[in-house]
This record gives sequence, structure tokens and C-alpha cells, in this order.
Amino acid sequence: MAQAHHQSHNGVRVDRMIRDDSHFIVSVRRCGLCSQAFASVFTEYVDWVASQDAQYRTLLPITDAEADDLIAGRLSPHRVGALGHGRRHLQSDWPSGADEPSVYWGSGVFQVRQGF
Repeated sequence: MAQAHHQSHNGVRVDRMIRDDSHFIVSVRRCGLCSQAFASVFTEYVDWVASQDAQYRTLLPITDAEADDLIAGRLSPHRVGALGHGRRHLQSDWPSGADEPSVYWGSGVFQVRQGF
């Protein structure tokens, strides 16, 4: 899992930025080795008290057709989590107050929420 997390930052390039807000970023990424498409979702929640903003990242493998739908706007960024049905995704959760992120394999549908 550590290798997958490292590779997700270094071997997967942004193919198309779908949404690029300060607390909500959705993109289509591609593996530099095999060209596998991924939906990448980043959400951040501002911690107004302790200034330790919570950050959550999900990297979900998707088909080329799903990538095309996301790029063309036929698939809403908020509906990406529904594509998780029957699939694993790499998850990185770094809640406020944690010393480091928790990285794990998730599976199934997941919620996509806009940060603030």
C-alpha cells in the first residue's frame, strides 16, 4: 500500500483538471506506465480553531469511457463516488489533529463532498 501511495503521487500524471477550487479538486489522471485512467478527488476542510486543515484524497480507477464522460461534463464530479461500486480505491485521510495521514484501500461507493 505504501508503494501504491508513493506511485499515486509520482507515477500518475494529471490528464485533465475537472474542478480546481481551493478546497475541492477533481481531476482525471493517468498512469505513466500503463495509461490506466483514475478519478482523483481531493477535499479539504478548514480547521478554524487549530489551523490543522483536514485533507482527504481518493484515487479510483476508471474506464476510458468514464474518463471521457467526466472530462466532457456528462458525469458530475459529485457523482464520481458512485463509480466505486465493486471497485477498490486508494484512500488517504488526514483529519485535523492527526500527525500523519491514514492510507488504505477502500472499496465500494464513496461520498464526494465539496470542502470549505
